[in-house]
Amino acid sequence: MMQIFLQLLSAAFGSVGFGLIFNLNRRYLPAAGVGGLLAWLAYLLAANTLHSVFLANLLAGFCAALYAEILARCCNAPSTPFFITAAIPLIPGSTLYYCMNAVVSNDLSAAEHFGEQTFLAALGIAGGMAIAWCLADLSRKLHALAIRSSEK
Repeated sequence: MMQIFLQLLSAAFGSVGFGLIFNLNRRYLPAAGVGGLLAWLAYLLAANTLHSVFLANLLAGFCAALYAEILARCCNAPSTPFFITAAIPLIPGSTLYYCMNAVVSNDLSAAEHFGEQTFLAALGIAGGMAIAWCLADLSRKLHALAIRSSEK
């Protein structure tokens, strides 16, 4: 339980740190931390129940993008900075490192394994983002259509 708490805390602080690096407005830094925490929480819950790197990252990427869209509407700001800082904990840096290390060491079976894990994680994050952004775009279009039809 303590390890999970530390992971969530690290995800939050890491997201805030990248928010500082990306010059995110200081008033949005706490929201960036919450976004990183929520994305990593979604990943942990999905990884423990689904046992699939792709599906866990798909769900976590979806949650991060959905959170960013909601926050962007509430703050009247673009969603991209919120998404980038929320998705930072999901980046598969360790598997990419192990893949490159295996390539340099000429261990092709390990390189294939870690490369596959990296690819599945990145594809899952991108897929989750795409689904959330499509739903957000559809929501905006339906809202605009409802406003236009009520004006007639």
